[in-house]
Amino acid sequence: MATTTTDGLRGQWANPGDILSILLLIGGDIVQKAIAQLVGYKIRLYGNRSLSIAPVAFSFGWAAYGFSSLLSAVGDMRLMPASDCPSILLNCSNAFARQNKSWVLGRLLRDHEIRYEVGTRSREEGGRAESIRIDIFNLLPVSSPSRDFVWWLGWVTLLVQVGISVIPWVLYDDWGILMVTLCGIFLVAATCALPQWTQEKWGGPILNRGKVTCLTRGNGHLHIMVFIGTKGSWDLESLANCTSMPRRETRWVSLPLAVLWTCLLISVSGLQENAWFLIGIGAIGMLQNVFAAGTPRESGASNLHMTRFSRAPTIIGRRENYRDDTDAKVDLDEDLKELTDIAVWASEKPLPVSQGFKSIPTKANPMPRWLDSMASSDGTPEWLEPLRPVHVDQVTKSTPSPPHTLTKIPECSADGNTESSEIVYATGVHGALIELEKWVPTAGLAMAQIFFPAGLKYNDEAIRDNVHKKFWQRAYHTKSIRKRAEEKRRIEEETRAPIEV
Repeated sequence: MATTTTDGLRGQWANPGDILSILLLIGGDIVQKAIAQLVGYKIRLYGNRSLSIAPVAFSFGWAAYGFSSLLSAVGDMRLMPASDCPSILLNCSNAFARQNKSWVLGRLLRDHEIRYEVGTRSREEGGRAESIRIDIFNLLPVSSPSRDFVWWLGWVTLLVQVGISVIPWVLYDDWGILMVTLCGIFLVAATCALPQWTQEKWGGPILNRGKVTCLTRGNGHLHIMVFIGTKGSWDLESLANCTSMPRRETRWVSLPLAVLWTCLLISVSGLQENAWFLIGIGAIGMLQNVFAAGTPRESGASNLHMTRFSRAPTIIGRRENYRDDTDAKVDLDEDLKELTDIAVWASEKPLPVSQGFKSIPTKANPMPRWLDSMASSDGTPEWLEPLRPVHVDQVTKSTPSPPHTLTKIPECSADGNTESSEIVYATGVHGALIELEKWVPTAGLAMAQIFFPAGLKYNDEAIRDNVHKKFWQRAYHTKSIRKRAEEKRRIEEETRAPIEV
């Protein structure tokens, strides 16, 4: 009996062919997430036709995914996985919040949180006492996904798999491993080429005018991403709703794919020799699938191209003591008078732009200087004057920056390029939202409804301290003027940018 057991174990480890068909049924959910991460890059064929390609390796789990995708095709007819990062997206114009259903936006927020850690430990414990981090981005027009290390690694993995499958053919005249590998890679490519993948991944329209949105996990969490959308960029609000229509051909293609995966399973069961080569191929593919499905990526790899908001790219609120005002009284009429100049300027429409070379729009009145500089010397109202910068080459985690400063530190941009960013340090969550409202009108107001729920109006009972009440009363009372002025300033900035270059 002992000899029989020993011989059986030795034979199984020498050539574990019986286990291969079982291994192909493990890890279908990982395969789906790997496809979701890598799908979207298209190569142009003849005419207006294009083909979506995704470098997802053949691995254990593809047979299981083939059957699960068939179930989805028959049922809800969806291919993309649900977002694995619960979050909400707000339209800053009206503070309307919706649950994010987009895989792309969920991963964008998750990767951002991983990349930029918030130091919540108190200073007494050697931490930075940070309570919230707000990052502001300008969305760029839609183009195509950037090809990063994860994307190229997929192609390298496929080449390695083919190379391994050739070895038993050359050494032992066993072409079965090569046949299974090539057939598996072909079925993987056919699955990833389904047009519905890209339609679901980016199931939203493109903006025809500017829109400001915010992405966050909600009250009690540490990160807010603010996006200033322009004409030609993704409408993130619609993208979060994930409303793409399923394609009927997906159902009919999924059925033959599931049948072909079954045939491949049967073929694998018939391989009696050199099984370790196929196990190695599947293991390498599984490692690539896991890496692609889980590793953080830059936003450009998901076709969300963006740049830092140059005026105040990052705002961080820190837990600090401060002296509250004795009362919350403000003169709202006086605050409106202080904004008369930008109210008049924002209400005017620019004259038609001539079509000549290097032409610029002409206006009846120039933009008020303080709206661009935000400096008190140019006439910025005291309550709207932002915290001023203190430029430093580098800020380490162990050395907290001075309070109420805007500190310059080197860090990575949204597209992965190393650059020095400016960080505004404010006092607490309220202080950070106040600074956000100064730079991006209505964004701070909208986020205040999430972190301090009160509805789209000023609610005195929802705000505790007088110093905060004063600002939010003024912000609510003047939001329309400031929003119109900032939108017009952005238009002029975009018009001037090509000329200045």
